[in-house]
Amino acid sequence: MKVRSGFFFGFLILSFFALFVYEAYGWRLQARLYPWAIGIPMILLAVAHLVLDLKGANEKKNPSVAPTDFQFSQTTDPILARRRTLNIFSWMLGFFVGVWLLGFFLAVPLLVFCYLKVQAREGWVLSAALTGMAWLILWGLFDRLLHLPFPEGQIFTWMGL
Repeated sequence: MKVRSGFFFGFLILSFFALFVYEAYGWRLQARLYPWAIGIPMILLAVAHLVLDLKGANEKKNPSVAPTDFQFSQTTDPILARRRTLNIFSWMLGFFVGVWLLGFFLAVPLLVFCYLKVQAREGWVLSAALTGMAWLILWGLFDRLLHLPFPEGQIFTWMGL
């Protein structure tokens, strides 16, 4: 049994989520629902990761592979890989800015529609249908079923609405 650096990272993740779940224990049920729904599966996954790491199941079979997980690509042109990476990070940044400015209930459908039309180049019907489904799931699950309060967008706060 050999302890590798991945074990320590897994133990750190396990400790974090154990504290996450423990701190939420005294909260009322509706408040602790989110920390428990995320934390308990993460604790189980972290324990599984630690057990597999201790057994040596995560060892690399090919010693010529780089020891890091981050690499652009070995088969794609590095310039193209960087451009694609910047593209997806731009979409994520746009989503965060959209949520901050418009709020979740407007930003999520808007981002889904824009991504499908601009990036994926899908047709109007499919883009509108998937956007409507995304909004319906967002509204139905988080607003109607779970009653989770999402903050309004910053633009509405600035306008006093």
